[in-house]
Amino acid sequence: MSAILLSAILTCLGSLALGQGVLAICGARVWSWLAAPVGMAVLILLAVPAIHLPGRAATVSILTAVLVAGGLLLWARRPQHRPPIAGLLAGLPVFLLVLVPFAASGRGGTLGVSFDNDMGEHLLLAEAYRSGAVARITPLLSDYPLGPHALAALLSEGLGIRVDQAFAGITAAVPVLMAWAALATVRHARWLAKVTVGTVVGLPFLVAAYYGQGSFKELLEALFVVASALILAGYQQQLQWRRWIPFALVVAGAVSVYSLQGVAWPGVLLGTWVLGRAAIRTWIGGLRQAWAELRAELVPGAIGVAVLVVVLIPQVPRIEKFVSRGASNNISKTNLGNLVGPLPGWEAFGVWNNPDYQLPPLSAFSGGMWTAFVLALVIVGCAVLLRSRRWMLPLAAAASVVVWAYAAHSQSPYVAAKALVIASPLLLLVAALGLVGPRAIRPARWSLLPPLLAVALFVRVADSSWEAMRFSKVGPTNHLVELRTLRPLLGSKRTLYLGDDDFIQWELAGARVTPAYFAGTAEVALRPEKAFTYGEPLDFDTVAPAVLNEFDWVITTRDAAGSEPPPAMRLVRMTRSYALWRRMGTVQPRKILDEGPNAAGILDCATAAGRALVRGGGTAAIKPPASAVAVPPIAPGRSATVSLPLAPGTWNLETPYLSPLPLKVLAPGLQVTLPANLERPGPRWPVGQVSVLQEGPIAVTFHVERYWLTPQSDVATPTVLLATRAGPDQIVPIRAACGKPVDWYRR
Repeated sequence: MSAILLSAILTCLGSLALGQGVLAICGARVWSWLAAPVGMAVLILLAVPAIHLPGRAATVSILTAVLVAGGLLLWARRPQHRPPIAGLLAGLPVFLLVLVPFAASGRGGTLGVSFDNDMGEHLLLAEAYRSGAVARITPLLSDYPLGPHALAALLSEGLGIRVDQAFAGITAAVPVLMAWAALATVRHARWLAKVTVGTVVGLPFLVAAYYGQGSFKELLEALFVVASALILAGYQQQLQWRRWIPFALVVAGAVSVYSLQGVAWPGVLLGTWVLGRAAIRTWIGGLRQAWAELRAELVPGAIGVAVLVVVLIPQVPRIEKFVSRGASNNISKTNLGNLVGPLPGWEAFGVWNNPDYQLPPLSAFSGGMWTAFVLALVIVGCAVLLRSRRWMLPLAAAASVVVWAYAAHSQSPYVAAKALVIASPLLLLVAALGLVGPRAIRPARWSLLPPLLAVALFVRVADSSWEAMRFSKVGPTNHLVELRTLRPLLGSKRTLYLGDDDFIQWELAGARVTPAYFAGTAEVALRPEKAFTYGEPLDFDTVAPAVLNEFDWVITTRDAAGSEPPPAMRLVRMTRSYALWRRMGTVQPRKILDEGPNAAGILDCATAAGRALVRGGGTAAIKPPASAVAVPPIAPGRSATVSLPLAPGTWNLETPYLSPLPLKVLAPGLQVTLPANLERPGPRWPVGQVSVLQEGPIAVTFHVERYWLTPQSDVATPTVLLATRAGPDQIVPIRAACGKPVDWYRR
């Protein structure tokens, strides 16, 4: 967790220092909160060229550190460019909220680990950005925007931390930076007003929900859209002929995150601003005055365009390929992605009363009333801003809603949901400014009304985001650490992974690893006798010997109930959860019965097929006896005890459990804590060994740990407790295998 905190803090510090440095170069004379988004854009743009330089991320991390040090030197020498402490502290509620998922799970890790784990591919791309050796095995995508991945690689290399920790830190920093950017609108307001604006803009409900699932791209795009709106709304200092450079950098940052699609929002806002200014100037002074103002922007605008082109030069080949793909980049209109259905537009108002943003509100009446409350505040905010001639922010919020409406009509619900996330901070900004802005509503008889409404807005938005954060899942790292200890042994040899882990290719980054089953699809030929389906365990007999002969290494879980390894497989190393096997020769064919999800099938000699096998002769491997008992789901902080009937002997216990939290298991002579596990169902994980002296049932207790913020929805599902007698398969003549569990047989 300390690495994630360090990454987040340094991302925030680097953004503020670099951003203010750029603004100072452009002519700013005092501190500006727009330094936060401008600096984040600069960080990303600095990181992108890493793959073209000797030393890759290491070289760029040194260069970036020098530039950040220059920004800090500016703070030291010119106090007017230093961020005020009170403003920094106004972002504290958002900073504390982004830590909630980690506190609720009791660990640091990858945000949003669940059923749809796109983050596994993003982590692998960041790893390839960091290391040329990894990129040779897993080439970088030639048409995909990789700005955030480059920044994660830069932080990972510069700080000596894993890329997952760097990515989590970057993602945690973005809402804080967005909160600080919003302070540009309340520069001279009281501290509590700054806290209100920063919190409701930095972390409204949908931003919190997408943060919790690790969706860094949407958060970064929202940051750059808010920055674009603030610059166009006049919250940027007068920078003379360099005034469009910060806007150009922000747009470049959006392109680095979303490719050319990232220009859509800043482009719409810029078009809205141009039309609005032209209409106002034409109304006031006629076409001549409007044309004069347009001419005044030509040179600064050209400089901004030139800066935009120059900073995007390293990405030009990638952008060209993205454009050349054209329609192939589009997501099918029926594609729901990780959604269960289209998101209602009301979620953008930041007060959804269901922690799962994909589901309807828990109370339709309460949800409707709070949404109506925020909608009314948005309307009031629009009136207040228009009255004070701050017309751009209301138009920006309206334009973002129009972009969402267009996406909802023409794109898939998955794409439209992203547009809704990006619109939400602007809507909440308008709502908050109507209450606490410089020219907020001030009723004569009800002077306490605006502060009370602001408190209600702050509390309700923060509470909705709090619940969404608690609901978020953080990936455990125990299996990652174990697998990384095996990585040096694999070299460049082909490796087969007999498991179902969406992150396996990143966890073994740089190795030529092939998962037998990945994201619901078989990656190698599976034996038809197993009739494998999703959610079942994989073992040596799941794949044919011909497939095993294509690989030099095989990684399995430590599955005592699995099929016995072929003689050509030699055990090289074992960790708590995994076994690493090296193929020492040709794996000879061996046959199996119709086993289904089991490692053995019962040879029924009463059937014609069974009698034919016996007549054919040969040998069979008989699995040791096994016993199993179902285990119910267990809520956090609760326990469940099951009775497992066992004969005298030594037994290996294992379970295919899934649990967001550590799981304690107590049995006679055994006390062990299983780490949290959010991988896909199927693999059986070792619990430990028990020795039974007298035949009869033994009591086994499962207890799920609970932390202060853990929600009751974090239920563990051990499903079943399986006991297998310790010892190898017994090799017998096939005629002696009738009625027994046959692992494999040979004629």
